[in-house]
Amino acid sequence: MKRLLRTMLLVTLICPTSLVFAHSDHGTISQQTVKQIAAKSVQQMTFKNMGYQVGKLDASWKSAQTSDVEILGFSGEFYQLRVTNRETKQRVYLKIAVTGQVLDATENPGN
Repeated sequence: MKRLLRTMLLVTLICPTSLVFAHSDHGTISQQTVKQIAAKSVQQMTFKNMGYQVGKLDASWKSAQTSDVEILGFSGEFYQLRVTNRETKQRVYLKIAVTGQVLDATENPGN
C-alpha cells in the first residue's frame, strides 16, 4: 500500500494532471510522454528515495533528458525503458504503466 501511495504521489508530482487523467480513459500514453515521465522520474530520484530498488540516485542524474531514454519494450500494459546517464554511463531500467504510473526502477534489466 505504501508503494502504491508513493507511486501515485510521484506521478502526481511529475506529470501534469491533465496528462495522467486524459490518458487513463483513452488507452496508452504516447511514447514521447513515457520518455518524459522516465526522465523526470530519475531526476526526482536524485533528491528523494522513491522506494524503488535503485534508491536515491546521485546528482549526475539531474541532467537526464528524453534523449537519454530508450524504450525497450511494450507489453500492452506497461513500457520497459532504459535511462542512460551521459556522465557515468550507468543505466536505470524503469517499468511504467500505460497510465503513466512508475511501477518499478532497477539497475538490472529484467528485474
